[in-house]
Amino acid sequence: MYLTGDKTVVRGAKYGLVIDFTTGGLHRLNGPACEILEYSRRGISLEKALERLDLSTEDAEIFLQEMQAKGLVGIASAPQQAPQLCGAAPPAKFDFIWIEVLSECNLKCLHCYAEASPQQMVRPSTKEVLNWMDEAATLGCQSIQVTGGECTLRDDLQDLLDYARPRFKSVEVFTNATLLTPALIRFLAENKIRVAFSFYSYKPEVHDRITRVPGSYQKTLGNLKLLLAHEVTVRGGIIGMKQNEADLDATEYFLRSLGVAVSPADPVRPCGRGRQQDLWPELYGQCMVMSKPQFVPERAQYCSNRHWNSCWFGKAAISPEGDVLPCVFARDQVAGNLSEHSLEWIFQNGLLPYWQLTRDRLSVCRDCEYRYICRDCRPWAYGCTGNLYAKSPTCTYDPHTGEWGPPESALVF
Repeated sequence: MYLTGDKTVVRGAKYGLVIDFTTGGLHRLNGPACEILEYSRRGISLEKALERLDLSTEDAEIFLQEMQAKGLVGIASAPQQAPQLCGAAPPAKFDFIWIEVLSECNLKCLHCYAEASPQQMVRPSTKEVLNWMDEAATLGCQSIQVTGGECTLRDDLQDLLDYARPRFKSVEVFTNATLLTPALIRFLAENKIRVAFSFYSYKPEVHDRITRVPGSYQKTLGNLKLLLAHEVTVRGGIIGMKQNEADLDATEYFLRSLGVAVSPADPVRPCGRGRQQDLWPELYGQCMVMSKPQFVPERAQYCSNRHWNSCWFGKAAISPEGDVLPCVFARDQVAGNLSEHSLEWIFQNGLLPYWQLTRDRLSVCRDCEYRYICRDCRPWAYGCTGNLYAKSPTCTYDPHTGEWGPPESALVF
């Protein structure tokens, strides 16, 4: 007996999972069924496997019929060599980097993960930022986002972007869009630089309540329309919190009606000022909770997830202080500082361990049969529990019982 086609089995504490990458099908198996497949993979006959497991031929026939009916297994008289599904681990390489070019911001958003404000005044020199770009490009990084704080507060922003353009395939600016000038917008349009921006509600009073700066809505919206008029590629980011959760669908519709590319709102992350419990959108936040299997298996992602963190792999962020982080939300996970070491040294000695933080090393997750097809956000776990190795608080599955809990059982905040 052997698995047919593009399939594999992943063992969990109680159940196993047959993943069919051709159809996207997921088929859960009990312990004895997993053992039979494992014995078969090792070339042990079905008869000997049944004897070792103390199972009857009748039970085996029922199992085989069910597996064959689903197109999962074939029968052969001689052992079949299992196909090589993944091969060697994908090579470690940079793909994307955030560079925070200052900590200062003209807004004081309730939820800011970087805790930026007008009082935060860390600003690396132009030379430092250009050196960081050079080091990232030398390591093969393909895409860069220049962000802050509020990056448009820097007088040398155009110089930084000019320097980045020939070194990266994709250059993006993340801004609150309140300080954009007509000259800067023309520059962005002429140089094909992408723009991402934050937006919180189609209602001015709600948006300004979140930014804590009156009039910020009108400035953002006015400059957004100028960006679109100049045909700048723009995408919007909506953060869902208690203060705007009633408006999220309408806000998404509002931005789309203007011609902005926008994804559904992302619930506030528990880092920086976002750790405040009174920000959590109790109703909308349920969209982050997994209380039943909702996986779409992809072979390339499965193979990558066996060796690398499903989110952090290929990414890095540089804070205004020169700290290298695996993600802008991972403020406490410092891989090294660029005043002390080169980015290449930090990549090899500090960043790789974060990239290698797979679910096989996480509490509870390592015992789960879904672990290689599941997305992971370590800042969620760390922000809610203080433990970088904790199970994701947005998941209700217990691999030791094989049961999914109700949404309200998830530890979100």
